[in-house]
Amino acid sequence: MIVAVLDTNLIVSATLIRGGNEDRILRAWQAGTYVLVLSHPILQEVRRVLFYEKIRSRQWMTGDDVERLLRRFADSAVMVPGNREVRVCRDPSDDKFLAAGLEGKAQYVVSGDPDLTDIKAYRGVRIIPPRRFLEILPSVPS
Repeated sequence: MIVAVLDTNLIVSATLIRGGNEDRILRAWQAGTYVLVLSHPILQEVRRVLFYEKIRSRQWMTGDDVERLLRRFADSAVMVPGNREVRVCRDPSDDKFLAAGLEGKAQYVVSGDPDLTDIKAYRGVRIIPPRRFLEILPSVPS
């Protein structure tokens, strides 16, 4: 089974562009195509960002949809503590994604952020953009 960490921007994009690559990746997880690993720091950041007014005003999801998504993350994703010390990224706030990948034994961190994708791999965890991840997944809802 494929195991992956999604960065916050990917999750936010999934709520902004219905049918886009990021939305398809999220729906693939919901369909059981891969295992999603999240940490408490990632989930806190996702929750905070999804409710920024500038994001809320552009989302295709309703507030209730976003709450359901957050509950599903908490209930169905593999939750790791996010305590591992990683200091690799140009932007230290991105280290939490690599830490979660290591703690959750993920094969991939999926991100469009060059601060992550420029690293390419860290201790066996590959960092790939959303389009590449879609190519790797065995089947993706359209």
